Amino acid sequence: MIKAIIIDDEVHCVDTLSILLQDYCPEVEVMDKCHSAKRGLDAIEKFKPELVFLDIEMPIMNGFELLEQFKQIPFSVIFTTSYDQYAIKAIRFSALDYLLKPIDPKELIAAVHKIQAQRPIPSTEQFRKLMEQMQAQNQPFALSQQRRLAAILFSDIVGYTAMMQENEEQAVTVIKRHIAELKETVTIHSGEVLNDYGDGSLCVFASATEAVQCAMEMQQHLQMEPKVPLRLGLHIGEIFFENGKILGDGVNVASRIQSLGQGNTILFSGEIHDKIKNNPKFKSVSLGLYEFKNVGKPIEVFALANEGLVVPLRKNMEGKLKKKKSNWLSFLIGSQEKG
Repeated sequence: MIKAIIIDDEVHCVDTLSILLQDYCPEVEVMDKCHSAKRGLDAIEKFKPELVFLDIEMPIMNGFELLEQFKQIPFSVIFTTSYDQYAIKAIRFSALDYLLKPIDPKELIAAVHKIQAQRPIPSTEQFRKLMEQMQAQNQPFALSQQRRLAAILFSDIVGYTAMMQENEEQAVTVIKRHIAELKETVTIHSGEVLNDYGDGSLCVFASATEAVQCAMEMQQHLQMEPKVPLRLGLHIGEIFFENGKILGDGVNVASRIQSLGQGNTILFSGEIHDKIKNNPKFKSVSLGLYEFKNVGKPIEVFALANEGLVVPLRKNMEGKLKKKKSNWLSFLIGSQEKG
């Protein structure tokens, strides 16, 4: 058995990797799951692992800064990250492996087998070369090269946290189903999975039509047993990458729209609606204007109303909305104005 530790600040990424290791790499024994670099250092000292799955981008202390705490790294390292500008060639040149999220099971198996066969422990010199190449290669691109217009799709499993607390086995089944369906359907419709959170995802498409078609097929498939209570939100906007993060107002808006949904809903903005309104394959209905947190102007939200999909009632919709003034405060302000 290979004793291993997972260090990643995103809980759902840790859960997903644990599931993949259990299913595809039973020779790996996960000794601890750590959601911060500080806790990871404590776990390394306690369990003395042979292998560490290490996220690169973490708050307070990132993965590279964690490794700098060691004069000689006493374990093998497999980096995990959502962002491929971290000089993949440099990492692999330094005999440290690298898995890009969402993690492909075949790549995971290959990385673990390499560890098992060679047990490569990176030397201080290898790590120094890695850092030098990182600094040389990881220069920020011009924003004009990074920016692009995309149809953005956010997915989220409704009630996942409660599901995990009530029935962990069922939650694992649901999350595995979601991941498998996501990868297959997004690929069919020429999309990209930029972030996979386990119980949710961020995907982009070059075409609004493909994005909506993908969303509809995902919901249709996930209504079969075991059902996955998924809500989807779509918007068109400009995205770009900066310091390893996916940014853009469109990303924020798509996330906000998704938050209004319920299980088996597909909600989208007026920009998406304008692109698909003349397509007879799609039926849609307006749910009205909404004022979202950190969004300047109200957004008209539409629901896909094709057979089998849920169209939520406005009175039941809750999400990342701006807080309304309470009745007593409005009354007080009104009374002062009258006075």
